[in-house]
Amino acid sequence: PADGRMNKIKWILTWPLIFVLFCTIPNCSKPRWEKCFMLTFILSTLWIALFSYFMVWMVTVIGYTLGIPDVIMGITFLAAGTSVPDCMASLIVARQG
Repeated sequence: PADGRMNKIKWILTWPLIFVLFCTIPNCSKPRWEKCFMLTFILSTLWIALFSYFMVWMVTVIGYTLGIPDVIMGITFLAAGTSVPDCMASLIVARQG
């Protein structure tokens, strides 16, 4: 029950973003778009750049609001950004046995 509610909330929060990405990036795994792989790559890279810009901007705003220097916020998020993928990989391997 609680897990179902969390999935619903996650779906509601992420749906607008997924919709925008679906509408702006061609799915080159489908036969209709398979020749557009370069466009898919370029648009995906642009979206990643945009997301990165907003993430850095928000980290800067949060750090400024809390009185934390930009350097400390940057190092903290850099550490988290490099550690989280390793943690996720470890969790996947542990779950597989």
